Amino acid sequence: MKNTIEQIEIQGAQQLDRPIRNFLQKFYPNPEGHRLTVSLFDESGRKKRCSASPDNWSPESGEIRIRFEPADAEPEQATISGDEATSPSIASGGLAVSPSSEAESLAVGAAKQLENNTQRLTELLKALDRAESTPGWSFVPLRKFRDEILSSESVPLLPTDAERHAFLDLAIKNRFVLVGKVPNPKAPQFPVTTVRLNRLMPDVKRMLGDEDDQDNDFHPVEIGGEPMSDTIIRERRQQ
Repeated sequence: MKNTIEQIEIQGAQQLDRPIRNFLQKFYPNPEGHRLTVSLFDESGRKKRCSASPDNWSPESGEIRIRFEPADAEPEQATISGDEATSPSIASGGLAVSPSSEAESLAVGAAKQLENNTQRLTELLKALDRAESTPGWSFVPLRKFRDEILSSESVPLLPTDAERHAFLDLAIKNRFVLVGKVPNPKAPQFPVTTVRLNRLMPDVKRMLGDEDDQDNDFHPVEIGGEPMSDTIIRERRQQ
C-alpha cells in the first residue's frame, strides 16, 4: 500500500517522541499526558492534505511542525490551514457562524471572535501594504513577510507563529493575498515565492481603508463634436 502524508506524520511522531522528550527534559518538565504530533506544511504555510502522496511535500521548501497535544483529545482538525478544510467567508468576517436559536450566548461569543479575526486579518493586510511600499523593493518574499515582518512589533495582533501562519493562509485561500514566483538572481534554480495584495478585491480595499479611492477605476473621457453614431449614418447616406 502506498504511503500517504498522514502515514508519514504518524510514523514521524512515533519515532521522534522519545528522543524529543529526552532532549526537553533537560530544560522543561516532561509533558506527561500529552502525545507528540508531527505535521507537514508546504512553503506557503498550508497544512498538507492527509491523503496526499509524499511526493507532494519537499524538505527543501516545506516545513515540519512538532507539538504536544493532550493524549485524550481528538486529533486536531485543520480549520484555517488544512487543505481539506472549508475556507471561512471573509466577506462575513472570516468565521463561519451557524445560527442557533437555543444558544444566544454562543452567538455573542462567535460574533466577538468574528470581530477579532477580522481585526487580525486587517492588520496582516496592512502590514503587507507597508512592505510593498518599502523603497527599493520590487516584490515581497513570502518567508520574509511571514517570519520577519509579521513577527515584528508593528503587528501586535498576531503574536504567535501559529496565528501568523493561520491568518496568512486564510488570506491566501480567500485570494486577498496572491502568491507568485520571481527569478532568484543568486540561485536561478530556486525561484523566490512572493506575496502581494489583491488590491482589486472590494474586501481588500475596505480593510485597507481605500473604499473611496477611485483612482484605479476607469473614467471615460469626453470628446467634443457630434456623436459617432451620427457621423457613421451621415457618411453611409453620402455613399
